[in-house]
Amino acid sequence: MATKAERAAALLAEAQRVQNLERAQAQQAAARTTLETAQVGARGTTGQTIFEKALAGIPKGGDAGAARGLAAMSARYGLQGATLNAYTGENVGYNISEQTKAEQQALDIATQTVAGYSTPINIPELTPESTTGNLSLDAFINTLTLLMGKEEASKPYVKELYGLVSRFYKQGSTIADSINLALYQAKEEKAIPEFTNRFSGIFKLQERRAKGEAIDVPTIAEYIKSQERLGEILRRSALGDLANETFLNTVMGTGKSVDESVAIVTDVFDLIDNAPAVFKAQVAKTFPTVTRAQLAQALLTGTEGVKQLQRTVNKAGVIAAGTAQGLEISEALAGDLVSRGQSFGTAGTGFLRTAQILPVAQKLTSMETGIAPAQAYTTEQAVAATFDQSVTELQKLADLAEREGARFASRPGTAGSRTFASQVRGTI
Repeated sequence: MATKAERAAALLAEAQRVQNLERAQAQQAAARTTLETAQVGARGTTGQTIFEKALAGIPKGGDAGAARGLAAMSARYGLQGATLNAYTGENVGYNISEQTKAEQQALDIATQTVAGYSTPINIPELTPESTTGNLSLDAFINTLTLLMGKEEASKPYVKELYGLVSRFYKQGSTIADSINLALYQAKEEKAIPEFTNRFSGIFKLQERRAKGEAIDVPTIAEYIKSQERLGEILRRSALGDLANETFLNTVMGTGKSVDESVAIVTDVFDLIDNAPAVFKAQVAKTFPTVTRAQLAQALLTGTEGVKQLQRTVNKAGVIAAGTAQGLEISEALAGDLVSRGQSFGTAGTGFLRTAQILPVAQKLTSMETGIAPAQAYTTEQAVAATFDQSVTELQKLADLAEREGARFASRPGTAGSRTFASQVRGTI
């Protein structure tokens, strides 16, 4: 017999024992694999050593094949000592277990640790005094209010929940723990559906954890705090329609941390909301039929789609940055720049330089080749020169400008080519 506190301590100790046992079993398995690998290596080393010793002990003109066969057998069946005695008259004592002593000791320690955690903790029964004690409704309501808020504590199902919580409380759990245990019990018994639906995200996380994913399952109190924080961010980002119980449950069930979800919302929508009109126009063009709320839903509840949408938004930003400088940036080029870390905020400076180089380079190249300016020197080539600082492209531009300057040196208006060449060479 035990008090509630003693029983609760025993329950906690048993939960910790199970975790320690799983950890020790994993270490045991790893140690066994290491030992087996070492034994294979030691067996090969021993076999080679015995063969060499046996071969050396054969009289001149003896049968080397016989020595090789016996040595191979000894390596396989552990007859090292017999082989050495037969051919050399000595027992060198090559013992595989000696060579793998450290690995064997590690396995022995791991095995002992597993044995130490294999005995379950005795969970004592409550004393009659504890068993007859009941949880008062007032105490339950007060705790529920602290954990879940006044609104949650006034839900119609509270009295039904109180009856279920009282069962766990009598078994020695605290009120807070009893409420969490009641959630799983209600799902098991298919009772209080309003309560279980309210925390459906917890069950989704638990299912994913059961499949082996490294996911923490929050308590009810932690779950509510996370939802409140995410809801606040959504409202602040003009996405208040999504700050509802159903959507927040869905987001929580994805396994994303609150910090990750908040970062997704703020990174994308802060960028859109604080961007110049040219960026907003490009985003609207990129997502012509997608509402703000739909974009947020896709970002928060998707998996691989999240990265793709973020990439698409950044591509729109790069295209907008080029448009602001009078450049027509293709989606392929924008995607390439995004993959190298460019965005609306960082691409502007590079496109400013591109806009300065491109018309001059197109004019000079067109004069030399006779090809139309837009085909003679492309935006992609100018970007390679400005964003990548491509020595090949920069050298090509400088040589082109110098040739044009030399060809028309006596004519007016050629100083610009020489100046351009100097500027380009200065960046190489």
